[in-house]
Amino acid sequence: TTTTTTTHNNIRRYFYRRASSSSATMMRNKKMISIKVCASNKNDNQIVEDKLKPDWAGDDILSKAVDAAISNKFLYEVIMKPMARKTLIDTAEKNGIKWREVAEELQKDERLQTKFKEIENSSIEYPEYYLKPFHAYTEGNLCWLAACEAESATYSMALRVYPKERITAIDAQQRLRDSYTEALRDHREKYNNTNVEPEVIVDIGCSVGMSTRYISRQFPSAKTIGIDLSPHMLAVASLRDEQETDSSKRVWIHGKGEDTKMADNSVDVVSLAFVIHECPESATDALMKEAFRILRPGGTFIMTDNNPQSAVIQNLPPALFTLMKSTEPHSNEYYTIDIVNMLKANGFEHAHQEQTDPRHRTALASKPL
Repeated sequence: TTTTTTTHNNIRRYFYRRASSSSATMMRNKKMISIKVCASNKNDNQIVEDKLKPDWAGDDILSKAVDAAISNKFLYEVIMKPMARKTLIDTAEKNGIKWREVAEELQKDERLQTKFKEIENSSIEYPEYYLKPFHAYTEGNLCWLAACEAESATYSMALRVYPKERITAIDAQQRLRDSYTEALRDHREKYNNTNVEPEVIVDIGCSVGMSTRYISRQFPSAKTIGIDLSPHMLAVASLRDEQETDSSKRVWIHGKGEDTKMADNSVDVVSLAFVIHECPESATDALMKEAFRILRPGGTFIMTDNNPQSAVIQNLPPALFTLMKSTEPHSNEYYTIDIVNMLKANGFEHAHQEQTDPRHRTALASKPL
C-alpha cells in the first residue's frame, strides 16, 4: 500500500509540473491579451472581459497537455477517475451532504425498478456521445450509481459556487436556481409582457428532476415536462416526486432532447440546466433546432451552464481543471462555442447571456412572433 501511494503521489506531482510548465511556456511564447476583470450589472460576479475561454480548453498548449494526460489509460483509470470521485465525495461529505448514505438508501429501494420499467422507452437509440463515460462513471448516466448519486452531486455543485459563504447545501441550491428562474421571468416580462406565465415548460436533460421541480414551482400554473435520456435518472426523479404535493404538475419522459416527438409550436419555455457542457457542438445545435421547432411564437429558450468567461472558471488550479476535464469528454467543444450566435443562427431573436452566479452564465432567446 505504501508503495502504491508513493507511486500515485509521484505521478500526481509529475503531471502537475507538466501542466504548470505548459502554461508557463504558453505565457512566454504567446503574446497574451490583456485581461480585464469586471463586475456584472446584476451582481458582483466577476467575468474576464477580454478572454473568451480558459487556457485549459480548446486548442491551447495547456489544453493539449491536459488532453494528452487524460488519453493515457493508466493515468485516467488508475489515478484521475478514482481521484475525481474521491474529491467529489469527500468534499460533499465534509460539507454535510450524506453522499454515500443517500446513494445506498436509493440503491436498496425496490420501487426504483418499478419506476424504471414504467418510464423506460426501449426503442430509443442512444446517440454515440451519450454512451461515453461521464462524471467518472464508466457507463455514464446509464447506470444506477450515477442516478443514485446525482442529487448529492448537484447539492455539492451548488455549494462550490459560494465557497466563502456559510450556507447550507439546500440554501445554496435554492440561490443557484433562483438566479436562473429570475432571469427567465425577467426575459418573459420584457418580451412576453402579455403572456408572462407559460402554460407548458419542457426541461430537457432533467436528470433526477431537481431543475424541473424548481422551475415548475416558479411557474405553478404551467405543466412541466422533464425529458432525459437516462431512464435511471428519471426513475429517481419520479420516485422523489411521489413525495411532493404538487407532483401532478410534472411529467417525466424518457426521450431525446434533439427529437422530443412533440408537436410544432406546442410549448412556451424550453429549459436546459447544466446540460450543454455534456454535449458535442453538433448535439447543442440539434437541441437548439428542436427547441425552436416546438416553441410557440414568442416562446423562450433558456440554458445555464459554466461560463467560459467566469474568473473562477478561468483561474481553476491545474489539479481541479484536470480532474474536471477528465470527467467531461466534451469540454473543449463546450468552452469554445458561441452560444448566443448559435441561437441567432437557429432563428432566435433577443438572444443574450448574463452571468447569474460566480461560475455560471444563463443564455436566453425568443422565437419570433
